[in-house]
Amino acid sequence: MKSLYLATTFAAAIACLLTSLLIFARRKSGERSRIILACIVLFSVANYITRFYALSNGEVPELVISAPMLLLAIFMVISYIMYPIEVISPGYLNTWRIIKLYSPLLFLVLIYNVLKIFGVAFPPFHSLLEMLPHFTRIDVWFRIFLVVLVFTPVVLIFMVPYTRRYNNTDRVWMMKYTICFIVNTIAYIIILISDHLIIKTLYYYVSVGCSIYIAYMELFERLIKQQESNSAETTNEYSKEPEYIEEAEEKTNSLCERVVIHMRRTSDYRNPDISLNSMAASLYTNRTTLSKALRELGYTNFNAYINSLRIEDFINRVKNERIYNYQDIFYNVGFRSRSTAIRNFKQYTGKTPSEYFNK
Repeated sequence: MKSLYLATTFAAAIACLLTSLLIFARRKSGERSRIILACIVLFSVANYITRFYALSNGEVPELVISAPMLLLAIFMVISYIMYPIEVISPGYLNTWRIIKLYSPLLFLVLIYNVLKIFGVAFPPFHSLLEMLPHFTRIDVWFRIFLVVLVFTPVVLIFMVPYTRRYNNTDRVWMMKYTICFIVNTIAYIIILISDHLIIKTLYYYVSVGCSIYIAYMELFERLIKQQESNSAETTNEYSKEPEYIEEAEEKTNSLCERVVIHMRRTSDYRNPDISLNSMAASLYTNRTTLSKALRELGYTNFNAYINSLRIEDFINRVKNERIYNYQDIFYNVGFRSRSTAIRNFKQYTGKTPSEYFNK
């Protein structure tokens, strides 16, 4: 049985490594969600390789119920929450929000080190069942608290803010991802309860299977459905605006006109990850030709064009909807941060938003 457990650990590491490399190789230009997912799966590889190396050398790997392993589990759970956040709300994650997301973990690591400094011992236990008879010990209470926290971040997925105009998926994908995430977490809780070798071996199959299924959803389900949805929206736009389309067809249909029509119809500038390459691919042209067309429209570069559309959208929304929470609107029109948005707004209008609207 030990040989099977050792072989399973090695196979899990190889499967996750190949999955991570495949996701990274298939990343789209400017899309961070695949890069985040690839890094998360790569973290699992590091954990599996470490355990395989210890087992191969006859050493005992870190027990799953130990405080460091539980802290690592919380780190992985939080990391798996980052991925759907980036999928559902592209560009929402910035440096400050990532720090806030990991801040509970940093606080727990601090508490763990403070306890060790004050002489609190963390003796090894093989399972929760073995640890429960010693529930009066502070180290046992701390580890039980960590076990509870391993599962609670699952609910954070349902608190992910949706963008109003742009997202990469739907509720069905979110539900399937959440179920997969819960199954993986429950499997981890089970191996915390029992240290039996068969259960630990089965856990690797469940964990790797969940990782591969999430990768499958990312590579083959989510974007296919998004493309179908976009196609349907495009069809609806054609049916709703026949006069507009006929007018466009009567013109020479140059690339400049196609750029303007495309942006009016799709509002792709609201995607914070839009790039010159991705826009060129959407218009079936290359970046050199697209850059030339943007210069003909009067813009010095791609960023100047996109930011001007975002600022115009921002101004229209504040005026028409009378919404004065500038930060939320800046985020909804495609800016990643408030400081970047205000800097571009001032370059475009010569005033800050407060000065512009107070006028």
